Amino acid sequence: MKEGDRPVPNGQLKRARIERCLSQGQLAGQIGTTSYNVSRWERGVTAPGPHFRQELCTFFEKKPQELGLSTHASQPGAESISGQVYPAVPQAPVSPAPVYDPALPTSWSATPRLVGRDLLLAGMKQRLCEEGASTALVALNGLPGVGKTSLAVELAHDPVIKAYFHDGILWAGLGRDPNVDGLLGRWGKLLGLAPAEAAQLTSTEEWSTALRLAIGARRMLLIIDDAWHIKHALDFKVGGLDCAYLLTTRFPEVALQFAGTGTVVVHELSEDDGIALLAQLVPQVVAEEPEEVRALVRSVGALPLALTLTGKYLQMQAYSGQPRRLRAALKRLRRADERLRLAQPQPLVEASPNLARGTPLSLQAIIGVSEQYLNEQARSALWALSVFPPKPNTFSEEAALAVSHLPEEALDTLTDAGLLEGSSPDRYQTHQTISDYARLHPSDPTVQERLVAFFVAYMETYQHDYDALDLEADNLFTALQLAFEREMLEELVRGVHALTPFLQARGLYVSAELHLARAQQAATALHNQQGLALTWLHLGYCAQCQGNLARAEQLYREGLEVARYIDDRELMSILQTHRGEVATNRGEYIQAREYLLEGLELARQIGDQQRICVLLKNLGEAADHLGEHTRGEALYQEALKLARTIGDWETASALLQNLGVKAEWGGNYAAADSYYQEGLAYANKIGHRSRISALFMNMGVLAMKRDDFTEAEALYQRSLDIARTIGQRLRMSSVLQNLGILEGARERYELADRYMQESLDLAYGTDSRWYVGETLCELAKLHLKRQKFAEASAALNETLATGRAISSPYLIAQALFGLARIQAAQGNYHEARAQAQESQALFESLGLEERNEVARWLDALSGT
Repeated sequence: MKEGDRPVPNGQLKRARIERCLSQGQLAGQIGTTSYNVSRWERGVTAPGPHFRQELCTFFEKKPQELGLSTHASQPGAESISGQVYPAVPQAPVSPAPVYDPALPTSWSATPRLVGRDLLLAGMKQRLCEEGASTALVALNGLPGVGKTSLAVELAHDPVIKAYFHDGILWAGLGRDPNVDGLLGRWGKLLGLAPAEAAQLTSTEEWSTALRLAIGARRMLLIIDDAWHIKHALDFKVGGLDCAYLLTTRFPEVALQFAGTGTVVVHELSEDDGIALLAQLVPQVVAEEPEEVRALVRSVGALPLALTLTGKYLQMQAYSGQPRRLRAALKRLRRADERLRLAQPQPLVEASPNLARGTPLSLQAIIGVSEQYLNEQARSALWALSVFPPKPNTFSEEAALAVSHLPEEALDTLTDAGLLEGSSPDRYQTHQTISDYARLHPSDPTVQERLVAFFVAYMETYQHDYDALDLEADNLFTALQLAFEREMLEELVRGVHALTPFLQARGLYVSAELHLARAQQAATALHNQQGLALTWLHLGYCAQCQGNLARAEQLYREGLEVARYIDDRELMSILQTHRGEVATNRGEYIQAREYLLEGLELARQIGDQQRICVLLKNLGEAADHLGEHTRGEALYQEALKLARTIGDWETASALLQNLGVKAEWGGNYAAADSYYQEGLAYANKIGHRSRISALFMNMGVLAMKRDDFTEAEALYQRSLDIARTIGQRLRMSSVLQNLGILEGARERYELADRYMQESLDLAYGTDSRWYVGETLCELAKLHLKRQKFAEASAALNETLATGRAISSPYLIAQALFGLARIQAAQGNYHEARAQAQESQALFESLGLEERNEVARWLDALSGT
């Protein structure tokens, strides 16, 4: 270097060091010098002497010329001390100024503050700033509009990030077809690359090498936004060991290839966070229309971009102060196509690289860019899969392939494009906005027909597997709705009848009745007599479960007429089974036995083991009500053995409940508890909410008898909550009655009366004389405790009349004992003794422990 010339950097030496991924200090340590000297050699301020030239050549295994080293010992005007060359006048090293890319988006003041992202941001900052780690790589992956770029911008302006990456932050927005060399050239200019040197760089590889040398040991954050291809992303991986990278992409594969374990999936916001985001833009709307706003958040799947565009649109409509405009805007936003078209102009310097110049930002535009990435096969799959309900619903790969009629590769392409999400092995889901976008495409009617066909077959195959039906519930409802809309009458009838028992077990009576009404119309149009009889059967059971016994009997009778006409013995047996249950609940035990015996004979003729099991259970209940307890026990045990053999867990659960009640009546509480626990396990196994509610109630009664009032109340409340949820009025009446008994035992009579009255009102409304009589009897006991003899007498006399009308020895015995106590209180000991003795005999015949209570009372009366 001649005197007066500027230093010429030794790019070859610097490149050799960078290729070995070494810092200047690390290279200095390898050859026995200082990082200060290495820095000066690379900047061309000095050149190494012979000793260090040899050390460098040996270490890098290169010739001096390959490292840019001259063959003479030193530069003119320099002196050598201990083999190291210094200039005659030492100069302090000059640190380059920090570089903050002007392309980094900065005008975010009009955008809402990020919500629901605190944990995500904290984790990313920790990873990017982790000391002692190898080069930090973070790749954000997620749906279009989920806020990946917003997160990157937030990090770029974070004070902690800026302080840590003190040498600067570079930004490159790629998009689908980036000008890679142009973007790299812009970085080179920012990093101080001389124009003459830049002019000699003719390939992406040369630009990458030059930028790596220019960055050197600087600590910088390099942000690569919206990468579509892994090659393009890697072209910008030009920093040194002290640099970190933040990549955003809509493609999971690109994120994983770039960052590996540093991949972060950015999900949509929670519903509450979505509302909080809107509240920043339109707080008045959120306060005044909370339900409308919540529905709006759900309609866009809480996608941040969609919410931001929605909030700004509402902001404009609310600005005039006219409620009319705001109401019209909210109504407009109920339509998916309107939500997708909401747009916002973009500043030129911050515009998405994927959108044509001047194109406003909208959901339709940014999803459309991803759609253009698809081949024709994947595009067809996207249209087809929009027939499935969106998240949180999922659908199986088998269903997706059957409905789309396309190979697995089409699903893989959609997944790779970020337009289809995997929810679990072999299951998928689509976001609400992606589904809405796909539905703008004209629908193919054969797609809907294939979905109906697939899921009707699924319902018939898994009609007894409630877990399998639960998994596909939303898809099954969609299939039934499409079958109705497209007038696929045969499929509608088949699907409704296959699914109804599941709906009834889940307590979804309103939904079941809606679909059954449609099935009735379809069966009538098809002249399908069996389908019509099944409809009456299922409608009758819905009425029965909701306590409308008179309506249930009428529907069963109509179904039976049709079943007899077509000589369908299976249907006849089922209908007589349910008629027997209704008659039992109404206290018509002799009539119930007649129906049940006919049903049992028919079931045995056709070999229907499950029906036989149910009928044996019901006959056991009728026998118990008629005081034939030994026969009842035998029928229960026979039915339980059969239920366990055939895996009928619903009937087994009911039988164990009945056996538990019998054990409890006999004072064998340990056996009762064992029965109840096993019955509850079976009910939970199949998710039968009605049966779970019943068992919780009986377990509460057992806890009461053990004087554990707190446990009893908790069990009663759990039972009542379920019964109210599924609309079972008979169960509600029974549980409320037991709560009244509990509060009476606690001497909280006002609350006890309220429970009893609510129970009685429900019992009267269900046309169940048994429940009416039982509740009246328990209400009379409360009156007796407070010596309200007139009220007690009225209730007991009505109980006695009801018991005699339905031939219930239990109700008769209870009523007589209550009336005996009233007579004794009034001094009528002869009448009291006669009524009590009759009561004791009935309890004795029933084998109930109440006989002992009556016996003790009679002994006390004799003393009087």
